[in-house]
Amino acid sequence: MRSFLRKDLLVFWRDRKEVLISLLAPILLIVVLNFAFSDLFGEDAEGLDIDLGIVLEDDESLGFEQFTEIVLGMDLSEEEKEAMIAQASSISPGGLMTSFFSDPELSGWITTRELSEVDAKEKVANGDLDAFVKIPDGFTYDVLSQLMLDQPAENALTIQIEEQSTESDTIHNIISNYLDTLNFQFALQGVTDGELQDPILPQGGREVIEGVESFGISQYFTVAMSFLFALFIASTVAMKTTTEKRERVFNRIILTNSNPISFLMGKTISTFCFVWLQLMIVFTVSHLLLDVFEGKAMAFWFGAIIIITCFSLAVAGLSAVFTTITLIINNTDAANGAFNLVIMLFAAVGGNFFPTQGLPEWLQKIGEWTPNGLSLSVFMQWTQFGDFQTLIIPMVKLFVFFVGCLLIGIVLFPRRGRA
Repeated sequence: MRSFLRKDLLVFWRDRKEVLISLLAPILLIVVLNFAFSDLFGEDAEGLDIDLGIVLEDDESLGFEQFTEIVLGMDLSEEEKEAMIAQASSISPGGLMTSFFSDPELSGWITTRELSEVDAKEKVANGDLDAFVKIPDGFTYDVLSQLMLDQPAENALTIQIEEQSTESDTIHNIISNYLDTLNFQFALQGVTDGELQDPILPQGGREVIEGVESFGISQYFTVAMSFLFALFIASTVAMKTTTEKRERVFNRIILTNSNPISFLMGKTISTFCFVWLQLMIVFTVSHLLLDVFEGKAMAFWFGAIIIITCFSLAVAGLSAVFTTITLIINNTDAANGAFNLVIMLFAAVGGNFFPTQGLPEWLQKIGEWTPNGLSLSVFMQWTQFGDFQTLIIPMVKLFVFFVGCLLIGIVLFPRRGRA
């Protein structure tokens, strides 16, 4: 088996173009993705500066008077009318909005100014404002009627922007979440028949869980792209068997006294070596260039090496299956297409292209059983928690995947009687 392993290592090493692609492509892609998304997810996002205009056309006192007239004309007892009017007097829709943006958590990076609609449109068009929020005339009356009388609203809060940007998306998300929170609180108070109290305004800022480190976007790109390109090595090694098959190398091996399984084991072990070296080089270079895993202790790197080693075994097992299929199927193009399809499916459900949180739950469950999805998930947990116990079960699963694929490859592997 040693001679077969040496043969496969030399065959792969002589293809310098393939070696360079497998090493440089993931590194280049990781660097490009990090620079492309640094403004959205990097430290620069913390310095976001948003200029927001507020166009206040609503007259709260007039809206409250209109609401009071409607309530006084309703067929209710005097006590119910007085209670409803008293509750409505504590609600100030426009005031809640302006006080929300004056909160210290938001005022540090959102600058607001009140101005007319004409001036606001002009400043947005000139780029002096990122957007403006318009509180239309009759807004107070509509909000009170909807909350207290369950009547449909005619005037809606509007947001106007000149062009989509990070700032405009941030403003839209903040206001949407704010309104959803207020609606939920008012609806909850109405269901419980409780008295309307001053709403608890949503708080800005970032939630930090003690003892848990964040898994940043640069770390995600590094791990996801590294594991993705490692999967393609299984297909690359298997397809190199095509040349040996065409030149009758495999047939000559079968005619000798050499064990055909040694041929398969040479492919499997060489794949493990290629994948392990590729991942170690890509992780090391990416960290040196981008400082991806800044401040990590030696214990973290020890756990990372364990994950890389087990994942390399899983890819080696996948290579054993691919190699056997290549020897069985006469159409090598069909085999190559099938291998790439399997790898792309693994990458899609495993989270190598995008985080799987947006996928259906059943697809997320499937992704957790792919070697790349499981390795990505456990690497994320290891980065955040650093608990060795989180590595045990996933590493056992990866080893079982390797053994299962290897057994499938051995069982289906063509022997002298089937040559």
